[in-house]
Amino acid sequence: MSFLKKRFEQTEESTFRPQLTSLVDVMTILLVFLIKNFSVEGNLITSSQDLILPVSSSEKAAQVRSSIEITRNVIISEGHTIITIEELMRTDSMLIAPVFDWMKAVRSRNQNSKTASSLLIQCDREVEFAVIKKVMFSCSKAGFTDFSVLVIQEE
Repeated sequence: MSFLKKRFEQTEESTFRPQLTSLVDVMTILLVFLIKNFSVEGNLITSSQDLILPVSSSEKAAQVRSSIEITRNVIISEGHTIITIEELMRTDSMLIAPVFDWMKAVRSRNQNSKTASSLLIQCDREVEFAVIKKVMFSCSKAGFTDFSVLVIQEE
């Protein structure tokens, strides 16, 4: 009995030593988790609060480029309100002067970049196609030739 008592008795010399194998296992699991969840694509594209994007089965990631947002009420680019949908619908012309002027200025600022003629369109799913058509026509006249539509990926 005295042998067992001595064995389990803690002395001042003994200190707690954690199992190194267990710590390495935990660190390995954390490392694998972080690597698996790390996104190399740093391109974050945010849309307006009142914008509901359409759903698509497309798997191609969006790229950062010049963009225009068509909401139910207004057309916005770089946080600047260009024109309201009401004003746009009152005009019979396909060319919308405020959109054309703004996008021409955006194109001239980005002239030296690789995606100078590329435009990302963020459009609410409830907007009429006539509005989208006028915006695309005005942007094409401003020098944009490559259009991409931002959608939500279907799961």
